[in-house]
Amino acid sequence: MKKQIVTLTIKLLFLAGYSLGNELFPDSDLQLWLAADQGITTKDNSAKGGSINDVISWIDKSKQKVKVVPAFEDISTCPSLIEKINEINGYPALKFEGKGSSNFEITDALIGKFKQPFDLNRGTVFLVAKMSSVPTISPMTLSATADSKTGRGGLGIRRGGKSDSWFCVHYGGPGNGKKIQSQESKLDTKFHILTVIFDKHKSELNMIVDGQETGTELRDNSTLPLDPINYIQIGGHGILDVAGDPGSEWFFNGFVAEIIVFDKIIGKDPKIGPYAAVGNYLQTKYGISGKFSKPSSK
Repeated sequence: MKKQIVTLTIKLLFLAGYSLGNELFPDSDLQLWLAADQGITTKDNSAKGGSINDVISWIDKSKQKVKVVPAFEDISTCPSLIEKINEINGYPALKFEGKGSSNFEITDALIGKFKQPFDLNRGTVFLVAKMSSVPTISPMTLSATADSKTGRGGLGIRRGGKSDSWFCVHYGGPGNGKKIQSQESKLDTKFHILTVIFDKHKSELNMIVDGQETGTELRDNSTLPLDPINYIQIGGHGILDVAGDPGSEWFFNGFVAEIIVFDKIIGKDPKIGPYAAVGNYLQTKYGISGKFSKPSSK
């Protein structure tokens, strides 16, 4: 039986202050807004190898209205919805149980296609997630294509070969061209607001955890532009390739609560303007300690 997640009244009242069009929460440059407490449809697949809360669709709140669905047909490959997590003020999150790298034993992954492709060579991306200590995992990738033959990369947030770190990468061309990539930075297994701010034209990339700069150092530099974004890949990348194909990999292990994507740099100061507003909204909502402050609208 399918069921639509109903948001509690108190949560709706909280979110009202951060609705689209709010002066300090701009929507004109917003290309994706996925929140686990809204727009999710689940199904009880427990009798078929899945969970009682398998996620079968997730609807984006931005103007794009992207519909995110399981990447593979096998019922056992759906992430599940955990409806209440005390660590994040009782809000829900999607649970992914991938094994990382090219391990196809469990391949929880979701994919959505944007109705209008958009440029993401400058941008600001917020991700509320909890990464397990499994190495080589990818919670999300925004990409022009999503298969290894034509280019599976794009703007990606990942945990690399070190199980206590994270990094960000921004490829060029269709997703397999020259890239900017950060060195790995320490990250534990708690929920965090992960933010990346980037300008590919200047080969600039900043990684921020809970509003705190990490002192990003780049491993690779490039100004090669990325082709327009068509796909959001959640829980892995290259997932247009069939499960078991080496092009489909980095299957995520952990939790994803919210993703917000702007196709411009909306600021860098955690106390001023739209950047602070978005960060403070996430920080307050999920009860995460951080450096964001609620800016004045005056």
